[in-house]
Amino acid sequence: MENIIVSNPEKIKIIKNEIIDWWKENLHIISDFDRTLTQAYSDWKYRASLISVLYEEWYLSKKYQKTAQWFFAYYHPIEVDNNISIEDKKRAMEEWRTKHKILLIKEWISKQDIYKAMKSQNINLRKWSKKFFELLNKNNIPLVILSAWWLWTLSIEKYLKNQNSMYDNICLIGNEFVRDRDKAVDFKKPIIHSLNKDETVIKEFPKIYEKVKDKKNVILLGDSISDIQMVEWFEYNNLLKIWFLNKDVEKNIEKYKSNYDVVIINDWSMEFVNDLLDEILK
Repeated sequence: MENIIVSNPEKIKIIKNEIIDWWKENLHIISDFDRTLTQAYSDWKYRASLISVLYEEWYLSKKYQKTAQWFFAYYHPIEVDNNISIEDKKRAMEEWRTKHKILLIKEWISKQDIYKAMKSQNINLRKWSKKFFELLNKNNIPLVILSAWWLWTLSIEKYLKNQNSMYDNICLIGNEFVRDRDKAVDFKKPIIHSLNKDETVIKEFPKIYEKVKDKKNVILLGDSISDIQMVEWFEYNNLLKIWFLNKDVEKNIEKYKSNYDVVIINDWSMEFVNDLLDEILK
């Protein structure tokens, strides 16, 4: 498959066989959401995240859009600048998330806004994702979805329910708001951002931690370089890293190949992941 790049086929074979030998009861999946389980492009347009639907489809005000765009223009260059220390980046990312959360609260964002936005035609699961969810549910494999975006996990839960893909084996970790009835009035800590998924230890979510603590074989799914942190806290026996490189492929392919076991390019489907799971779970 030309859209699937395997960095080291022999290594993949060894890890796969190790996971099979350890039995499926010792496996869990950790995944990002936006542009990993969902497609990066819709109608040929690159979609930033779930939250983009709220302002692109006019659920939020023009003032919000203008301020949010200013935040992005200021903070995103810090996020991707390799000359800035990781400590300074983390401080900037927390500042960005905090300011944006306050901005959303001022907009009186509500559950109803979320419910409407999650019906958008501009959010699409990656092709064959439904089979992925079904396979994991059928075999009782925990799937931990760890998202760093501003909308509370309610948005992911509602979207997956709309797709008939929200199963009991799925655990959601993300940024959360405090609600008064259905309106956001404050936000909870920890604030999760792109550079602290290593610090947002699953141990802070004991019910989820109990489900995965003894499952030492991990398949990790992500799309950004920093998503590798999602598993750095965990003492695993075997780790398989599968990444989606959705844009600037020629510019980034060598970096991705050196960091990840499998790189899926061109916004391709979950076919490789599902075929791998079929082999492991048969």
